Amino acid sequence: MIEIFRHHDNATVGHLQNLLESEGIKTYYRNEYVSTAAIAVQEFTPALCILNDADLDRGVELIRNYIEALRDEPVAEITCPECGESSPGTFATCWNCGAALVDEPNPHAVPD
Repeated sequence: MIEIFRHHDNATVGHLQNLLESEGIKTYYRNEYVSTAAIAVQEFTPALCILNDADLDRGVELIRNYIEALRDEPVAEITCPECGESSPGTFATCWNCGAALVDEPNPHAVPD
């Protein structure tokens, strides 16, 4: 078992675990529930481990590609057709008035 990724946010670690598992890489989520502690201790930060050493290179590549794609993907602002307020391009509804920002469902939309 090799630790491959560590982050203070459970959702980030869990998402990457799902990414690797969907590619057939067996993982273990260590320290899953400790991020709720009042004091952050590096040794107890949520961590993702790969169980099979042979999957290490592929796992690192998948995580690296995912993180780089997030950095490279621009998030445009959308102007609400109802109130004229700007919202991030990942929103499906206006944060100000709740109106739909697009006619078609946005696959990158963050649920309200």
